[in-house]
Amino acid sequence: MKKIKSNKRIGKRVLACAVLATSLILPSLPASTSAASSPYTLYTVGSSTDKTASTTFGQVYMGGSTDVDEAFKWMIQKANGGDFLVIRATGTDAYNQYIFDLAKSIGKPLNSVSTIVVNDLASAGSNSSLIDKINKAEGIFFAGGNQADYVDFLKGSSALTALNNRIAQGIPFGGTSAGTMIQGDHIYDSISAGSTTLDSPTALRNPYSSLISFTDYLVQTPNNNNIQTDTHFEQRDRMGRFLTFLARDIQDGEETGTSAKGIAVNEQSALLVEKDGSAKVVTQPGATNAAVYMAKTNQAPTTCVSGTPLTFNNISVYKLFNGSTFNLSTWTGAGGLSYTLNVNSGVINSSTGNVYGGNQP
Repeated sequence: MKKIKSNKRIGKRVLACAVLATSLILPSLPASTSAASSPYTLYTVGSSTDKTASTTFGQVYMGGSTDVDEAFKWMIQKANGGDFLVIRATGTDAYNQYIFDLAKSIGKPLNSVSTIVVNDLASAGSNSSLIDKINKAEGIFFAGGNQADYVDFLKGSSALTALNNRIAQGIPFGGTSAGTMIQGDHIYDSISAGSTTLDSPTALRNPYSSLISFTDYLVQTPNNNNIQTDTHFEQRDRMGRFLTFLARDIQDGEETGTSAKGIAVNEQSALLVEKDGSAKVVTQPGATNAAVYMAKTNQAPTTCVSGTPLTFNNISVYKLFNGSTFNLSTWTGAGGLSYTLNVNSGVINSSTGNVYGGNQP
């Protein structure tokens, strides 16, 4: 398990210029229904009695939209019949029955599946019963939504300490969409953007746009060193903003010109990472443009300043498809497509002629 370097701390990068029930919980019914009495609502299917199980670490980066069944089956097996916890800031308990039934279907039943919906971001991170649920979970998954909510909930909290401790103890961990956005060393937190969605042209035109803000070193996993993430990737044409994030990681002093890395995940796609850094891609049957992109920088950006379009060259990309493999320790892959991207005055050029690489060779 990696440690945060002594000169790095959880913090925010901004614009440089300018109730827990102890009795049986019935399926689909909340254990807590009043946000006034609890900062979260808990829903559970299965047993309300905790079960301790021996688990195996694994990390899931899922890209959003329809969930990838194979990714959950992988996590379920690693959870080994224990208690599976879904955390979200909005939404319902829809994951509970889906995961519970999926576990049964593969002959690996879970003791329970619970969803915590955080109602009060400011206080939930210090809530003892919520922290107890994290401490007793054999698998934890963050749903989609807005990563700003997760950053507000976790940053500097006892809940984050508990989460990182459970990851260090070897439980499977993952997320989709916003739940993937929080998994790298560097997080585009979307806090300064508010309700505005940051698109690629805006980011490329001005790398220090007021819509861009970051939080660093939140969740700690064995293999997320130096990594920036993005999701809904090709479907929402996010390559430009992703490259801008990597440039900012270097320009802001969080990474060197050769250390910045990124994982960007298309919808209905997932990267499954083992503790030793070996990884594979799984996708949902019928998915369109399913893929995962592994990016690495080879030099610092030439121009990454406020109000001027980005110039940033020689970014190596390895595009992974269903069944492709990758090793995060060596940053090498098999079964994918290798290509290079350059950004000149805000315009991206690809060695393949396609910003997203093209089809599997």
